[in-house]
Amino acid sequence: MVASPEICRINGAKSRGPITQRGKAIAARNSTKHGLLAEKPPILASEDLETFQGLVQSLVDYYQPEGAVEWHFVQTIAMCIQRQHRLWAAEVALGNDQTLLPVPKPYTEDKYPHFKQPENSEHWSNYHPANLLRERKLLTTFLEHNTVEMFPTERRSKYFEDMWEEWIAVTMKYLKRLEDGYPTDGIPGKPDRALALVSRETYVDRFNTWIADLKASGHPFAECWFYRISLHGADVPKTKVMWDYYFEKYVAFLDACRKRIEQINQVEQEIEQERDRYQQDLAHRQALTASPIPPSVVLLNRYESHISKQLERAIEQLQNLQNQRKDKGSMGSFGQDPDPSPLTQVGSLSCQEFSCSGTDFQKGDS
Repeated sequence: MVASPEICRINGAKSRGPITQRGKAIAARNSTKHGLLAEKPPILASEDLETFQGLVQSLVDYYQPEGAVEWHFVQTIAMCIQRQHRLWAAEVALGNDQTLLPVPKPYTEDKYPHFKQPENSEHWSNYHPANLLRERKLLTTFLEHNTVEMFPTERRSKYFEDMWEEWIAVTMKYLKRLEDGYPTDGIPGKPDRALALVSRETYVDRFNTWIADLKASGHPFAECWFYRISLHGADVPKTKVMWDYYFEKYVAFLDACRKRIEQINQVEQEIEQERDRYQQDLAHRQALTASPIPPSVVLLNRYESHISKQLERAIEQLQNLQNQRKDKGSMGSFGQDPDPSPLTQVGSLSCQEFSCSGTDFQKGDS
């Protein structure tokens, strides 16, 4: 029993397309057109597939090819045009490579060098990523174990002296850890420790000058160094003035540590942003100067000449073939081909010769 058209339409509307992988693979080829150029288009990854398919479709619409030979010539014309576009892109890339300015390197490489001067030095600078990471970790650890709330405030308590000595001991312990672990070798101007073996006095003088300069700039290592000396053997504050003095010093040191952490974060963020800018500019320039063929003027000229000749030859051969096909389709007034092709002439002559030979053979027999 044959289903009615209405039932077929209802059942067809329920379909949601192929489900299996085999069915999807078959359905994916439903829109495949124009032979090999549609199934495996020979274009570069940087070239647009839809543009190339549109070019092939426009050529097919214009020439209306019939037969494998005409289809081959249409495909040849499409590839020649595609190669010409590729050639023009290569010429533009070659020109851009010669005219565009080089991408400037990140300015942060000079502003925040990873290594000390001179450039061939293997000693890490203050801005080396490992030193920044280590410095921030030490400062963060110190701030986690030393807060403003930990400073002894109960001056009138009879246990204030014990609380003060306990606070001094804990603070000195963390100050010593911070000072010992600080990456001071990366800080500019630090005197070489080998100098102490030659002249202890000269090393001490240079170190004191270096640490004083760091203190003037608010560097946390110098703040730690001077603050630890001031707490060493500090007496219990008997008056509010002395208590305020130690409290302000403590708060100032904590603030210096926080500011240094913020500065490290800003430096790292600036370096990362400048690195991203450099990578984007570099990728943009590479895209402008990317050439799919060798960047040589002589090779470009030869390639262009070869493509032009191949394109002209393919168009001419296709037009000749289509003209012959059209001429064969149009018959004269007597029902004969006005301009028979060489193959037709050869075939007709062969038939006449065969007929004559047959007649002579019959006459000979008779």
